[in-house]
Amino acid sequence: MLVVANLISLILHPFIIEIGTFLFLSLYYSKTILAVVFISVVPAFLVLFSAIYLKKMGKLTDYNGKIRKERLHLISLGVIYHGLGFLLLQYFHAPKIIQGLMFCYSLNTAFVWIITTKWRISIHAIGLGGPLVALWLSGMHYPIFMFSLMIILCASRLLLKAHTLMQVVMGSLFSISFAYFQLKYLFLIV
Repeated sequence: MLVVANLISLILHPFIIEIGTFLFLSLYYSKTILAVVFISVVPAFLVLFSAIYLKKMGKLTDYNGKIRKERLHLISLGVIYHGLGFLLLQYFHAPKIIQGLMFCYSLNTAFVWIITTKWRISIHAIGLGGPLVALWLSGMHYPIFMFSLMIILCASRLLLKAHTLMQVVMGSLFSISFAYFQLKYLFLIV
């Protein structure tokens, strides 16, 4: 059972979800603007490369971010990378849903940084909730599938004892509600 939970956590890892969602949205909405496709995935890779670099330098003991101070440093880099990504997407006039999702990644990661100074919240749940909202607002209405993905991910995090029930529930609710508000009312209002 733990092997399955580990596999689910890996497949639905925030990095993989972010790359997949941005690639899908970028290719769907702006397949002719390669700069948008490239810029939309660069921040996720920068976070990954930063984690690898910090681990190599001995400033990150593991990739799961078990030590709060180390996790906070990586989260702050994520805020910066996604913020710059948002500015570049605006410059290249990327579709609003893509700009909005990048904005969500930057702002919500800043909120996660604040939350993480006091409490541990599920970044896996947060990493799935926002992209699901972006896909929903893009017309991909698959509620049973989307809800099932979130339940399966949260259950796997609980089975792995990576989080408590409250941490996965709050991560899910936080990401879904904040992403919906930001995308719907800051970017997609007509």
